[in-house]
Amino acid sequence: MIDVAESQLLAWLSAFLLPFFRILGLFTSAPILSQRAVPVRVRVAVSLLLAALVAPLIPPAPAADLAAPSGWLAVATEALIGFAIGFVARSILAAVEVAGEAVGLQMGLSFAGFFDPDSGQLNAVSRLMNTLSLAAFVAIHGPLLLVAAALHSFEVIPPATALSEWLARIDPAGLGASLFGLGLTIALPFMALLLFANLALGIISRIAPQLNIFAIGFPVTIGAGLVLLALGLPLLQAPFESMFEHMLAALRM
Repeated sequence: MIDVAESQLLAWLSAFLLPFFRILGLFTSAPILSQRAVPVRVRVAVSLLLAALVAPLIPPAPAADLAAPSGWLAVATEALIGFAIGFVARSILAAVEVAGEAVGLQMGLSFAGFFDPDSGQLNAVSRLMNTLSLAAFVAIHGPLLLVAAALHSFEVIPPATALSEWLARIDPAGLGASLFGLGLTIALPFMALLLFANLALGIISRIAPQLNIFAIGFPVTIGAGLVLLALGLPLLQAPFESMFEHMLAALRM
């Protein structure tokens, strides 16, 4: 007869549940993996499978009493680490979305977002940029890279690590500054050229006041924006590569 003590049972349970909650946190916040098209049962099942595979390979952690407040804190920390890994990728993709929002605002397409209940407040350019960034993310096997980063994080940050030790490894201010710079890099050329178009319209309105600048302004800015998008979209490869390099550098922790 095999006797299993309560301490051994708690050690086995915590060794499995702590990786499970970290991976589940990733599937809750990561792009593509957290979309509604991926059912919740599939996310939980894949998280259970990955946790079962990785649990014997990670360094042994102190057994956490899951019924005590310290155990709840350990579970919350693991979920927060997984959520942070997915949030890094989501925030970097959001920089492209913000760039598209700024370009659409200069083109005069922001008002169209009010008539599309599916996109909420996003304009057409922002949705286009978001779709392209997600397509590029899938093309470089981004979801698999995120799962690999989550599995690699067990070597860098073992389970049951103190929250203060994990927070010391991340740099939110530096990440936010790099995201702002990335969005500005993508949007600035389009915004500068559209600014010249608006300046030309302003000069025309002063030279020929009889022209209704509001009647011709929207078609001109939208047409110029579409031409710029057609010419500039093939040149977005370098910003996208920089974006994914930032993501991989941030995920190395």
